[in-house]
Amino acid sequence: MFHRRKGSGPAVVLLHGFASSSLFWSGLMDSLQADFDLIAPDWPGFGAAGRQPPYRRLQDFASGLFGLADELGLERMHVVGHSMSGFVVQELLCRHPDRLDRVVLYGAGLSVNRGRRFETVAQTLQGLRAEGVEAAARKVVDSWFADAERSTAARAACLEAAAGMSAEGAAAAIEATQDADYTDKLRSCATPALVLSGEAERSHPPASALELYRALGNAHLCILPLCGHAAHLERPLWFEAVLREFLAG
Repeated sequence: MFHRRKGSGPAVVLLHGFASSSLFWSGLMDSLQADFDLIAPDWPGFGAAGRQPPYRRLQDFASGLFGLADELGLERMHVVGHSMSGFVVQELLCRHPDRLDRVVLYGAGLSVNRGRRFETVAQTLQGLRAEGVEAAARKVVDSWFADAERSTAARAACLEAAAGMSAEGAAAAIEATQDADYTDKLRSCATPALVLSGEAERSHPPASALELYRALGNAHLCILPLCGHAAHLERPLWFEAVLREFLAG
């Protein structure tokens, strides 16, 4: 699996979400490389892996991640899953907690709540088919920020990360996650978890983050002010401080 790697120390795998890629994490990797071994893969159908056949089930994402971990010789790791990859992290918690040290569910929820999301999944799919991948990615990314006027550079970075997404990869990711629901599946998970969200989050709003936090067996909750779905780009110092503190135990 294509991946970017930087730094040294405890292994932290950074998993991007929909309309994104490993480039989403570039600034965070620069900031944390002195303390952590940071590994950011591109899911097939996204980023540098945009031409590869995509995964179609959450189990495939989990298996692909552990295939990469085995290739890199990682027996255990921290995992940060953003947005769509929050479901991948929940799949890992259910199936392979023995491989996980600590996990961060960032901009994530137990399911895709159609009443809370900035638009329905059907509308995202319709836009993808009618307007194409680039237009659909722009619409999704434009929903990620609390203050659009102050987030010009962050938006540009997100659009750059989204550039490699294929139409097949986008549709497959939606198919894999649209009916995901981990309600009542996580209570026995003992893995330390952090649910991290922005107060202006529109994909999985704070109410969804609170539900996810309550569903986990060993979790903490952090809602960062003045940011949305790309909190590590809007408020990097706050995000990094919280992440460092949690991963340090």
